[in-house]
Amino acid sequence: MARVLMQLLNRRTWKVNSKLPSKLASMQSPKMIELKVPMCCECCEENVREELIVLEGVKEISIDMNVQKVVVVSHYDAKLEPSVVLDAVKKVKHRAELWRKQSQNHLSTSMPVKIE
Repeated sequence: MARVLMQLLNRRTWKVNSKLPSKLASMQSPKMIELKVPMCCECCEENVREELIVLEGVKEISIDMNVQKVVVVSHYDAKLEPSVVLDAVKKVKHRAELWRKQSQNHLSTSMPVKIE
């Protein structure tokens, strides 16, 4: 009898837990915002980083000076919008723009797009 009871409990637990990962995965996926930002030196990089670090919800900032690309990763529960990030960067780098990914048919993986 105890064995049957354990099997029933295990099945119930599995059914409850099987729904949980999909909800958590959608809830906890961090948002990535990619920008094309013209930077010529480490001072430019530091200015961009200082503007982004004060934004609420920013978890990680990655800057690649060779590609002129800035990637901002937000916390999963943050409501950080690309326009807010872009406006913050434009305070120090006026020619900043969002980075738009091309379709998979093209050889290059992404290209910038300017939003005004």
